[in-house]
Amino acid sequence: MTDTPTPLLPIATGARVLAVIRMLLRRHRRRSLGTAVLFLVASALGVVLPACLGRIVDAVSADAGIAVIVGWVVGAGAGAIAAALVMLWAARVLSGLVQDVLADLREDVFASAMRLPVSAVDDGETADLLSRVTGDVDAVAEAGGDVVPVLLSAGFAIGVSLVALTALDPWLALAGIASAPFYLLGTRAFLRRSRVVFREVRVREAARSQAVLEAVEGIETLTALNEQDHALTRVSTRAEDSIRMQIEGVRVRNRLFRWINGGELVGLGAILATGFVLQASGAITVGMVTTAALLFHRLFDPVGQLIFGLDDIQRAAIGLARLVGVIDLAPAGAATATATEATRSPDPKSPAAPVGVDLRDVDYRYPTTGRGITGLTLRIEPGTTTALVGSSGSGKSTLARVIAGHHPPTSGRVRFEPQATTPYYVSQELHQFRGTIADNLRLVAPDASHDEVVTVLAAVGAEWAVASLTSPDGGAALDEGRIQQLAIARALLADPAVVILDEATADVGLHHRDAVEEAIRVLRRDRTTVLIAHRLEPVSTAEQIVVFADGRAVQRGTHDELLVADGLYRSFWLAQEASPTGREWTRRRESNPQRGAPKVRKG
Repeated sequence: MTDTPTPLLPIATGARVLAVIRMLLRRHRRRSLGTAVLFLVASALGVVLPACLGRIVDAVSADAGIAVIVGWVVGAGAGAIAAALVMLWAARVLSGLVQDVLADLREDVFASAMRLPVSAVDDGETADLLSRVTGDVDAVAEAGGDVVPVLLSAGFAIGVSLVALTALDPWLALAGIASAPFYLLGTRAFLRRSRVVFREVRVREAARSQAVLEAVEGIETLTALNEQDHALTRVSTRAEDSIRMQIEGVRVRNRLFRWINGGELVGLGAILATGFVLQASGAITVGMVTTAALLFHRLFDPVGQLIFGLDDIQRAAIGLARLVGVIDLAPAGAATATATEATRSPDPKSPAAPVGVDLRDVDYRYPTTGRGITGLTLRIEPGTTTALVGSSGSGKSTLARVIAGHHPPTSGRVRFEPQATTPYYVSQELHQFRGTIADNLRLVAPDASHDEVVTVLAAVGAEWAVASLTSPDGGAALDEGRIQQLAIARALLADPAVVILDEATADVGLHHRDAVEEAIRVLRRDRTTVLIAHRLEPVSTAEQIVVFADGRAVQRGTHDELLVADGLYRSFWLAQEASPTGREWTRRRESNPQRGAPKVRKG
């Protein structure tokens, strides 16, 4: 059965895409006009060669002499060389123009992507935005760099050649137009079908990427729950859908090829037949028929390039529509303050007083996909840890983002007691910011002293960073574990009353995982914490565990309470304990009983 992709980010209309293209070209108005003039001149010079060849035929037929023939040969050569040189010049100018326009487009897209609200990115599938800022940008860049010069050259060549044919003899031009129905019908059928097919190809590719991302990111949970086959089946199904749609795209192009070949055959045959009749009646010369045939034959490549290029233009148009959708979705103005990490408490030397979190009948639904949480009432006591557990898509990360303020509730309320506060959000995504290690830490506390920075590094076990704290190369080439240690140290320096840890160890390798988890235990101490983790060992130390399924809290309690109850948590725990990783956890707990205790040593 086909796995239907989740509705994704919006796609702009054709009119909106054209408006953006015009806006981009207006930034380079003079170069755009100059490029068009150069291509027009190059196409006009391209007519010189077939015209001179026709004159050579007439000169030979009339026995005009070697001097006349040589003159026309020189003219043909000069015209061909001039056309090639001007075309190279035009292509060079166009290449620079296209690259500058693409640079503007990239900047607009990436700036807009950075301004997108978190809810817009979370709504649908994460890989859709990723495929837009990578695959779609590449498709547009490829079309702009390789296809646009060819198509612009072809368009001018076709126009100039048709004018030359008409000037030669209107009947010959009408004969050549006999091929038009083949081109028009084939192109119309191609555009009508390919618009759907190529758009669907991009959507299916994004859906396939999303399935791969989810399988990789959730590998521990999938392994623990023995759901690897389900994940692989999902990846396989989406990959087959993507391949099937690409094969349909090949069929669409092959049908277009047949129409074009038919048009070339009919058009050239009509010109030769008409030329024979006109020449027999004395209306035109053999040389003029030769020129007409060469002019029409000269159209074979441009027409083919123009129509075949519609394939790439169609792909680029879809890519542009998806990119403009990102631009239009982003709010105007500067980036919002919604960030992964919040600001520091007013007095860094005084620990923030613990704050409780109270949620009453909270609903949140993403407007496009309808995913979210429903009817959630939850109390998190000050200074305690509440762990959120569940499979991917169950609603736990959505709840964390609602508490963090990334998503305002659709209904219900979220209250911090006894005073309002800004939660500090640490995600699984690893960020190593530009600058020294000290610069990275002081992002949340610009006025932090050297001693404060050293203290938080020591508290999270990152003594390795102290020696190179202000070195320009101190933060170069850090691995994911050390980057996340610095993120925890940064959170500790911010000293928030409420901290949210959303899969903070998911992308940390085994070599540094123990160090990062120890740093997290330091951060959790005497602090109100919302903890999300696929691995249940750190979850087991939480004062409250809430189990999610389909956007609802289906179980809650302590680790011991949930372990004796028949439910999802017990199934998760037993499945992880039975896995190779789970057996390693058990061995470590038995060798170090204090490892699982909620209390941790002071840093």
